[in-house]
Amino acid sequence: MKLKSFLIGVMVLAGAPAFAQTLDTEALAKVNPAAARQVYEVAQYVKLSGEQQQQLAKALQKENARFLEIIKQNEGVMTSKGSTQLGKMRDASLAAVLTPEQLEQYYRGVYNEEADAEGNNVANSLQKRYSLTDQNHKFIRVAFYKIGLETRVINKLMGDAPKKAAKKIKDLQDYYLGTIEEKGGLRVNAVDKGGKFTANPELMTITWLREFNPNTLRKE
Repeated sequence: MKLKSFLIGVMVLAGAPAFAQTLDTEALAKVNPAAARQVYEVAQYVKLSGEQQQQLAKALQKENARFLEIIKQNEGVMTSKGSTQLGKMRDASLAAVLTPEQLEQYYRGVYNEEADAEGNNVANSLQKRYSLTDQNHKFIRVAFYKIGLETRVINKLMGDAPKKAAKKIKDLQDYYLGTIEEKGGLRVNAVDKGGKFTANPELMTITWLREFNPNTLRKE
């Protein structure tokens, strides 16, 4: 997927509020309550057809059965190995039932709160240190929120292709850091001592390039 089309998807879906989808009770009529509830938890973030809900529920029933097996084998304790196995089962089930677009949307919902907190933390810290305007606070918050969100999604979905994932993440970082420069006239130097990108605001510095131009807001 080209960066431009990917970013369009980011802008449309990232930050979209979660929604509670009505489950297809007829499709889930023969599903046990635990699996039906787990389907509902997925459906909070992405719309699933009745057939998809049914397929996912059946896969989750197998996962829950494996959960009980692991617990019984380890005297009522969930081991690290068992937890990893269940996580892989869940990832496989989601990948088998959801489309690539649905998977992206689902994981954006899962990681949204964490990324939002990260964006706020960066913006609040830099505003305090550099006496930034509210507008620049906004530009930084949005940029680091989207970097944080999409980085998590990419790493989750492209774990088997680390080089491609790293390239896509680097492109996203460059793009969103560029939006701060374009809109606010300042450069956030988000690199650690080793020259790698960092989301730790204590390691960041700001370089002023020009005064803020309110006309840039019209491009949004």
